[in-house]
Amino acid sequence: MMACIFTFGFSTPPDKVGQVIGHIGEGRTLGYAQYGAAGMLTLFIRGVLCNWMVSTGVVGAMISTTVSGKVIAMWMPIMVFFFMTFEHSIVNMFLFPSGLLLGGKFTIMDYLIWNEIPTVVGNLVGGLAFTGLTLYATHARTAPKRNAG
Repeated sequence: MMACIFTFGFSTPPDKVGQVIGHIGEGRTLGYAQYGAAGMLTLFIRGVLCNWMVSTGVVGAMISTTVSGKVIAMWMPIMVFFFMTFEHSIVNMFLFPSGLLLGGKFTIMDYLIWNEIPTVVGNLVGGLAFTGLTLYATHARTAPKRNAG
């Protein structure tokens, strides 16, 4: 729907905003591809840091007891993720197909290999290892024992 708006129903070339969205996909696929393994590592680390921040925001909001505390606890890590241009696989599932519809000069395989796959793996590691395992390690033994009977 967004691509339709930026092109007047695909009857004109994308407007300025549509062109920028199309070119973001190029820089964040082909831009990483030019660095080979170092580009993959960069994507992976950006994915790890992204989901660490996102899941930290979720946990912060869950443990806060006031509305203002919840908002601040969510906002801070999410803004770090946003301003540091970390890679989030779900955001990319919207951004990159939109970029292709708006004339981005990259392929679906460029997107999958040079962004989505390393980003998904990084997001999993960031969320599971840095937040999930930390919570498990600090809270697993504090739960009351259950009687099996």
